[in-house]
Amino acid sequence: MAERHSRLVRLDPETEAPLWEQGVEDCWGTTVVAGERCLYLSQAGVLNCFDMHSGQRSWSTPNLGLHHYISVSGSIAFLGGWRGYRPLIRVDLANGEPLPDRFPGPAAGSSLAWPLPVRLDLERSPADAVLIATANEAALLLLDTRTGAVRGEWALPEPVYFPDSGLAFNAGEDGCIVFLSGRRTVMALNPGSGVEVLWQHDRDLPPLPPILTGRTLWLAEDTGITMIDLDRGNRTEVVDLPHGATCGGVPVPGGALFARSGNHLVVVTPSGAIAARVRLPARTGRLLFDGRSLVHAMGKGHLTTLDISTKLS
Repeated sequence: MAERHSRLVRLDPETEAPLWEQGVEDCWGTTVVAGERCLYLSQAGVLNCFDMHSGQRSWSTPNLGLHHYISVSGSIAFLGGWRGYRPLIRVDLANGEPLPDRFPGPAAGSSLAWPLPVRLDLERSPADAVLIATANEAALLLLDTRTGAVRGEWALPEPVYFPDSGLAFNAGEDGCIVFLSGRRTVMALNPGSGVEVLWQHDRDLPPLPPILTGRTLWLAEDTGITMIDLDRGNRTEVVDLPHGATCGGVPVPGGALFARSGNHLVVVTPSGAIAARVRLPARTGRLLFDGRSLVHAMGKGHLTTLDISTKLS
């Protein structure tokens, strides 16, 4: 996390003990962990790369301008144009050098969703790609990370609908990517077979990416949570929730965890039961699940780590 005193700090998620810290330009940038690297892009336009274990700074590249998004695909970091402020550029992870050729992508000024890295399982050899969507084009574009060649392009009923954070997609373990096309259509992309409509909702949805676990679709709404069994078409609505609108969600073992604007987190099971709930000291801006039992809830001035197997039960 980046503190207000402009220090990037790595904490042990189990003990909260600081493991290392490094000075950075400001505390309003973007932090992304990519394997053994930790990247921090400051609003001052400096991209820093740190070793995840030691905290040692590997390289620092200035004068990149405001990009906000960082997406790592293979050996390349993409810096996206948040709200269309800057075009999409690429940086070599080995040394931090910007790649000289202009990468094909949306026109300058386009409101760009956070680019999603995609690993393509091709017959001859795997390939890295990045999925591009904008708020004003009803299409998805999959581009080869190194060459910029188009690996796939799909027309949509409406443009991808995403929030100001830019987070538009949720990717499942099977490679299926779910998203909103417009305010009511839930779609899925399988890079090998194309796009399909998963569900047509009967009311407008907030701009939050849907969650797909197996054949259960989870939709976060202001009034509650809706679960759809895609095989049977059964629909369950959960409205007995803490006050506030839903502002984010992640899949967890046994269901899904959602953040509500009233500073609450709730775990909902596929049957619609509330398995657990907890109130945090600040509104959650983003949730991250470590794939095992820890959920990190990030809010203004607060970072809370919860063990969902014990502390929420």
